[in-house]
Amino acid sequence: MIYFSYRDRPAALGQIHLRTRVGTELLLAPDVERTVRALDPTLPVYDVRTLTDHVEKNLFLRRIPARMFVVLGPLLLALAAIGIYAVVSYSVSRRTTEIGVRLALGATARGVVAQIIGESLRVIGAGALAGWFVMFMIALHLLRGAIDLPVFAGVPAILLLVAAFACWVPARRATRVDPMVALRQE
Repeated sequence: MIYFSYRDRPAALGQIHLRTRVGTELLLAPDVERTVRALDPTLPVYDVRTLTDHVEKNLFLRRIPARMFVVLGPLLLALAAIGIYAVVSYSVSRRTTEIGVRLALGATARGVVAQIIGESLRVIGAGALAGWFVMFMIALHLLRGAIDLPVFAGVPAILLLVAAFACWVPARRATRVDPMVALRQE
């Protein structure tokens, strides 16, 4: 902060900041009020508070969005995870016939599941990398390098784990279907 002299920049309101011993802050208020009244009886003295109270009052409106994000952040993460699970599960379940053909031709269930997970995670990983890069650039620009590593590494990791699980469940389910039933499905 920069403090300007009232002679250089006169203002309608002013503040007096005093440094005291810890615990004696509010005991000094009557003496300050008496001294100001002695200098100019028309000057009002109000809103006497400690620096901690001053900071708390000024940060009140900034803490509301922070508290909202504490609640909404995990909910939005869960919603994104549900969306990823639904899309990936649907796309894998549409490949039931392909899985049946592969199994009928002699592919192992483990190999088919690994191939489906790998193909799906390549697409999801590319999207996650693009989103991560955009957020990294925004954070560098807006936050001037203050990056929260657990958030920038943890959220994409959680979403990739959900996507891997979303690929594995329907692929595993599709490999358990009899190849002849899967081929007759269409």
